[in-house]
Amino acid sequence: MDNEFEKARSYAYRLLALRQRTKKELGLRLRQKGFAPELTGQVLDLLAEYGYIDDRVFASNWVEQRLGKRGLKGLKQELLGKGISSEIINEALAKLGTDAEYNAALKLAKKVLLRGDKVFSNSRLAGALSRRGYSNEVISQVCRAARDGLIALF
Repeated sequence: MDNEFEKARSYAYRLLALRQRTKKELGLRLRQKGFAPELTGQVLDLLAEYGYIDDRVFASNWVEQRLGKRGLKGLKQELLGKGISSEIINEALAKLGTDAEYNAALKLAKKVLLRGDKVFSNSRLAGALSRRGYSNEVISQVCRAARDGLIALF
């Protein structure tokens, strides 16, 4: 059993060396590798005790890194899929400033508008922002700014 524990722990360390992971992700990978659930639980507890896995830190880092690519709804869906609890997600999202989502949406809108033909399309811009999980309120604000020419493209 001790040998199996060392194998599981070593495998978990290798996974964590590649990138930060949530407790759920790491547990799933260990079980997929064929380690027993009770052994997986022991390894996860040890790693959490040492501070190698922390869902709160993961969620904060994820939100910081992905905000430009996703809106708040999109980030919440991604984190839920990674096994982060709603409470932790709400804490991570609350750390953002009030204009963070709007500013990120403006940057994305510039990219979308520069990609297409030089004719403004409200539906195209709204669709692009919506697919990335931005709120309807932010989408309408950004579309209004783009329509009024308040977004500087160059």
